[in-house]
Amino acid sequence: MLTVLNRVFVSAFYARNAGTFLVIILLAFGFLSAVEHKALITAALGSPLLLALIFGLWGLYLLKTVSFIQQELTAPEHLFLQTFWLIPTPARLAMWFGVQLALLFPIIAYGGWMIQIASVYKRWGSLTAIALVLAGLTATGVALVDYRLKHPNPESFRLPHLAISLRYELFFPTYWLRHEPLSLVLTKVFSCLLLVGVCRLYPTDDYDQRLLLIGLLLAVLGHSQVGSQVSAFEHKYLLLLPNLPFSRLQRFGRYTLMYGLIWLPELFILLRNCPTDIRLDYVVWLWLTGWGWILLLHALAYPQTINPERWLSGILAGFIGGLLLIMFSLPVGIWLALGWLGALGYWHWSFEQR
Repeated sequence: MLTVLNRVFVSAFYARNAGTFLVIILLAFGFLSAVEHKALITAALGSPLLLALIFGLWGLYLLKTVSFIQQELTAPEHLFLQTFWLIPTPARLAMWFGVQLALLFPIIAYGGWMIQIASVYKRWGSLTAIALVLAGLTATGVALVDYRLKHPNPESFRLPHLAISLRYELFFPTYWLRHEPLSLVLTKVFSCLLLVGVCRLYPTDDYDQRLLLIGLLLAVLGHSQVGSQVSAFEHKYLLLLPNLPFSRLQRFGRYTLMYGLIWLPELFILLRNCPTDIRLDYVVWLWLTGWGWILLLHALAYPQTINPERWLSGILAGFIGGLLLIMFSLPVGIWLALGWLGALGYWHWSFEQR
């Protein structure tokens, strides 16, 4: 039974969020060395505020894993798991514990590193707090998912129904906000904070425009899972969409508007934090470039037959290749043309294959 749970929850969770994990790993260990990570952890061990901030981020990650499990438990293809509650409570809780340990492995591993450093510097208070928080997060996750297993349709307070007609471009953003808010918040917060951090680096040293391109590349890759989420949403709720009388250009235009809405916060971030040495028109071109590349990622990730392992390998290869091209000073105009033409061309080709 544990094997089934791992396939349904653990493997699916990491496959669906592979792009986000990859970007976080590349950001954390590509820009910060082990010494800098150690200095950051040491500072957190001596600062209750920083330590509380880290615990808060861990709590958000726990909510994301719990939300994913609860969502999968109610999926039609997983309704057979409702019989899981018939297993004796000790065995069932032990299996949930194993699932939670696997899902929380990233923060458990990082917490273990923090505990090791805390023991070296004899920060026993911080060490105890980290251990208790990790244990509490795991136990909380087990309790929440087991409760939802026993109460698949909990009664909740509902606001009066308000009928509002939405355009197609707002269908997925609205669904994303209502049903997967943690995914939305983490994706946009990561992308926006990354761009803010890159812009704030300019006053500290001499940087050229390539730094902004690197930040843009990472922000775009942070949205690499959105295409598969849009695909899953449409194949679940918009089954008649492929049969509607829309031309391929009309369909592409609708996706363009939808992703423009999703990518809009990054424009405000770039305009608000534009470095003094960077022209405003360059920032606008930079945002348009990111818009085109997100559309290209959507076109590549939309087919449901895509292999998660191949997709992850492709994202990694794309990051390395893009980084090399940025280092060789490929102009932003070429990046913009490649993104938009690639998105339009691949969309046209994939439409012909259907």
